Order: sequence, then C-alpha cells, then structure tokens
Amino acid sequence: MNKFVTEQEVTERGVYNEVVSLLAHMADQNKNKIALRIASIAKTKLASVVRVLLEKLQQDEQNKIDIYYILENVLEQDTGGLERRLLYKIISLASEQMRETRQVTNELKVAASNTLVMLARCYFNDVMSELRCHLNLPEEFILVTLGNLSSAYALKCIRFVRMTLYDMDCMLELVNDSRMRQAFCGVLEKWSRAVNFYFTNWEKCSFHRMDASQFCDPILPIYAHVTSNWLTCEEPELKQAIIKALGPMMSLLLHKEGHQDQLFKPISWLLEQYKENTDVFHITKFISSSEQGLPYVVSGQYQDNCHWLKINTKEA
Repeated sequence: MNKFVTEQEVTERGVYNEVVSLLAHMADQNKNKIALRIASIAKTKLASVVRVLLEKLQQDEQNKIDIYYILENVLEQDTGGLERRLLYKIISLASEQMRETRQVTNELKVAASNTLVMLARCYFNDVMSELRCHLNLPEEFILVTLGNLSSAYALKCIRFVRMTLYDMDCMLELVNDSRMRQAFCGVLEKWSRAVNFYFTNWEKCSFHRMDASQFCDPILPIYAHVTSNWLTCEEPELKQAIIKALGPMMSLLLHKEGHQDQLFKPISWLLEQYKENTDVFHITKFISSSEQGLPYVVSGQYQDNCHWLKINTKEA
C-alpha cells in the first residue's frame, strides 16, 4: 500500500472537512454567512467544493434546499473552468429533482430550478439541452425553468426559440390541468418578451439577424390553440396567466403581416375580464407597438367606469 499522500489529496480532505463542518452548523448560524464562506473557498477550490455539495445533495435529505442555495451562490462566480463531469452531474441531479413526483416539495424544486438558471450563466447551451430533452411531456418545473431562463438571458435564448416553440406545440394536447397551463403560459409570456427584446437589440448578438417569420410562424399555432381552447377557463390564476401571455405574443406576431384577424380574436374575452376584476387584470399595458415601428397599435383606456380596448391603425 502506498503510504504517501499527495498534496492534492491533502487539499481535498481539508476542503471537504471545512465545507462539511460549515454545513453542519447551518441550523445554528446565519445561512447567508455560511453560503458566502463556502463561495469564498470555491474561488480557488471550485471543483472540490462542488464535489462536496453534490455528495451532500445526494445524502442529506433534510437540508437539500439550503445546500442548493449554497451551490447557487458558488455558481454565481466565474465557473467557466468547471469540470464537465461535475457540470453534467449538477444538471442531471437538479433536473431529476425538478421532475420528481414523490415526496418532493415545491420549495425544493424551486431551489433546483434556480440552481440551473444560475448555472446557465456560463453553460447556457448545456442547461437548455437538458430542458429540451424533457419537453416531450409537460413537466411544471421544466416549464418554469424555461421561462426563468429567458427572463435572465433573453438574447441567449433566441437561437433556441424556434425549436423550443415547436417542441411546446407538439405537447399542447397533453397540457390539460390548470396548473400546467399556467406554467405553459409563463413560458409563452417570457419567451415572447425575449423575442420582442431581441427585435430592438439584435445588434448585440454575435450571430446574423433573424427574420420575424422565424419566430412568428412557430408561435402562431400555439397562440391559436390558446385563444381557441383555453379562454373558457374559470380559474382566476389561469386567466391572469393567459392575459399576461397574450400581450407579448400579440406584440411579437404583429411583426409579420397577415395575422390581424386571428390576433384580435380574443379581444371580446379580454373585455369581459375587465368587467370581472379591474384590480387583478391589467390587460392593455403590454403592447408598446409605437416604439417598435409596427403598423398596428393596441391600446386600452379606462373612462367613466367603462373598460374597453381601442384598436387603431397608423403608419409605421
């Protein structure tokens, strides 16, 4: 047996013992301070710290949410040199946790989702690839994470918009319950916002400019399905999710002519929502077409307790 211990092994053991000791005192000390201390260790010993946290995520059933929080803090720094094996392990573990259906709280799924979003800062393509692998079936937190990715990294999403929308279109018929539809609408809202942001900031992307039809064509059938099949819902939370999605989707689709008849199909439904609850539904604040040089503007006015939408046309 080799009695000699390498310097790297000594370092690994030291990091392991220190991180484990800090994790053991999470219940007694300020979690933020512990997270900052472990993140500080990771600045020079990233792989060693990540290995410990991954091990504890698989072993510690009581503190997984806190460990994910600490891992998220570690990943907030420059992790461009993270070993691929560790990268794939984080992605796989967090993805599996989000899709777990037994004895897993939503808080834990949120923690796993937030970790993936943070990891995507340096490894966007890898995280996006994992999420798209699971778009054959509707999974709430896969959809939630997709939406959060586009909010955090709008321009990075652009190359994936077309294929992601086609994936979502393929699973539309399986999105049956209210909670899943809310998550689905969340993706539609946030990815549509990302595309609208791209239209005014395309020069910041390193790839060639993409035509509006590349986004409008795949989202139109989804818009048609939502407006044809989901507007009869009664749940207030779903109604609000639909409204929040319709605005950015309309704004996106207005970049391509020929969709106006279909675009304004849900206007009468939107008017009904104003009558029901003016405090909850802010229908008309979402389109800013005049700033985007579009030929159509949708605006809303509130006057003498009458709530109505006014559709104008004007020169681009």
